Amino acid sequence: MNETFRPRSNFAWAGTSYVLIALFAANSLWVVDDNAQILRDLMLCAILSLLVYIFWIKPKLVLRVDSIEVVNPFRTELISYSDILELETKWSLAIIHTRGTSRVWVAPATGKQRWVAEKKFGWFGGGVPLSDSRNAGTESMSASLDSVSGQAAYMIRERIKRSH
Repeated sequence: MNETFRPRSNFAWAGTSYVLIALFAANSLWVVDDNAQILRDLMLCAILSLLVYIFWIKPKLVLRVDSIEVVNPFRTELISYSDILELETKWSLAIIHTRGTSRVWVAPATGKQRWVAEKKFGWFGGGVPLSDSRNAGTESMSASLDSVSGQAAYMIRERIKRSH
């Protein structure tokens, strides 16, 4: 069964962008009297709409039964689970495989504030560690499940475990 990974925030950014583009187009149609200017504005709206699709809606990570499909704005790559050597989550998820390295656009390292608050203060101060502070985890922010890159890496690792 295929599973698609894409953060919900991408759809929020795309939706906000489309609303702003639609408002710009409506403003052009109502305010501008020159037909050539209206045509230029509508062409600009079409180009901006295409860019929104390319950068926020198209990118995804599809976890298939035997491989991963990494869909980035300008490139799509199919990587077999058996070819994966390592998963790196430093700035974004990078899949290091036998043919090279593939960056996953939909899996940036996010969640820094939540991770810091949880590691230092429990749930925003609810469980301040006193005597157990030396036992705090050494997990990096980008590998945490509070990070989009950490979530994607976890899902891939689970698929690799199932395939063996």
